[in-house]
Amino acid sequence: MLLLTACPGGGGEDAAGDEVGESGDSEDTEGSESESESESGSSSSSDSESDTDTDTSSETATDTESSSETDTESESSTETDTDTDTESGSETDTGTDTDTPFECDPVEPPVPPVDCADAGILLTDEFAPFYECFDLGSLPTVPSNWGGLTVKIDDPNVLLIGGSANTANGQLYSVEITRDEGCHVTGWAGTPIEPFAEAAFNDGGVTYGPDDVLFLARWPNNELGQQALGSVTTDKIIDLDTFMITPSPGGLNFVPPGFAGEGQLKLVSWSGGEWYTLELAPDGNGLFDIVSATLETQIVGGPEGFVHIGADNPGFPVDGLLVSEYSAGTLAAYDADDNGDPVVDSRRDFVTGLTGAEGAYLDALSGDFLFTTFGGGNRLIAIRGFTPNPQ
Repeated sequence: MLLLTACPGGGGEDAAGDEVGESGDSEDTEGSESESESESGSSSSSDSESDTDTDTSSETATDTESSSETDTESESSTETDTDTDTESGSETDTGTDTDTPFECDPVEPPVPPVDCADAGILLTDEFAPFYECFDLGSLPTVPSNWGGLTVKIDDPNVLLIGGSANTANGQLYSVEITRDEGCHVTGWAGTPIEPFAEAAFNDGGVTYGPDDVLFLARWPNNELGQQALGSVTTDKIIDLDTFMITPSPGGLNFVPPGFAGEGQLKLVSWSGGEWYTLELAPDGNGLFDIVSATLETQIVGGPEGFVHIGADNPGFPVDGLLVSEYSAGTLAAYDADDNGDPVVDSRRDFVTGLTGAEGAYLDALSGDFLFTTFGGGNRLIAIRGFTPNPQ
């Protein structure tokens, strides 16, 4: 229940493990992801999970130029015209507009949030003074195991979350969420959870991109899925083997405006951590082709979902990233380089004690970092304390 007017920001986080289903210490098994990771530069995994997850990702550089023109006439009245043009090249306008401020109508969830420490999920000493972590619990009718998540582009009170991840039966589910007066996400509203769209083989990467197209990592098939706005099925599937992307993508996201590498599509593979930039071009039918994939670096921990974090946040001296590390059972913080890619040597633990850290989403209203776990109780976790990214 969001009403138009103004709102703050905040953050919190989840606990460690290997992706089960992805079997390891996850309770739910539905595919098979098996990992042995060495956190040195290359990760090798041998996962036998019940939900299979091997993510090697490819990143797509998308070019989108967005230009906003605002004319203001003041005679007791103000008119604002905004034109936004999106072109595809190496920068992409992800289509989410939060220039209009919001005022949140506080609603108490049926199950209140719980301090993450009660579940053994801990912010590290470096970050604990600045952030708070809340376990928002499980969602009873989203089938295990869970994949990635995002907020519905036209309704900030609806969360989209992947269920039956890594399987042919995978779907996105529509979950009504509650917020407090600061717009922080406080939990599930208790209303019916409904299927939103088909999302076979969904994994940790679920994000809106240019023209409000929904992009999905498809594991273990080594594919990139796309859904047009309003579609209830995956409208386009691209085989990433064609672009020499190491199987198979776990996480993907677009670099936000104002960051180095702005608009590029980044993709990371599970479990080896190969990190790519994907260049996109419109296909003429409202979706996108991959023009090229560039291997940029390799990170550790069995990475899944990730978000970019601005240098205006405590503990981030420069623009950086937060990465859900499924295999390591942690959230990791990185500095970002001048292309929006993680600087490998800058990695530090942000949250420990997780089982199967999976999705990643930075809320545009509150700055809450939301993530899911694959197995490990299939939890939704929120970390407060971040500033929302420019949209």
